[in-house]
Amino acid sequence: MDIQLYDALKKMRAMSRKEGSANSFSFSFMSYSRTRRSTQGLIEVRHARLKRRAQEANFENADIIEEYIDLDIGESKRFYQCTLMTFNGHKIRLS
Repeated sequence: MDIQLYDALKKMRAMSRKEGSANSFSFSFMSYSRTRRSTQGLIEVRHARLKRRAQEANFENADIIEEYIDLDIGESKRFYQCTLMTFNGHKIRLS
């Protein structure tokens, strides 16, 4: 079953606001470094939670970037919304 991009992001945010490890989720995205203009390909994250949205004043493109914590390695990372490929096993649809 497919899920629309913004519906997936909405669910990811809702799950991230709740306490407990049962509210983590899996997702995958295509990596992209704007500064290096390169990709490392598909990144799969097994257990994650989104961080609070960054203020646009704090860094460029904050409105299209999601920050998350990879719970398996305990690191904060980020991805561009448009590169999201799957959420909890569902393929992402852009329209």
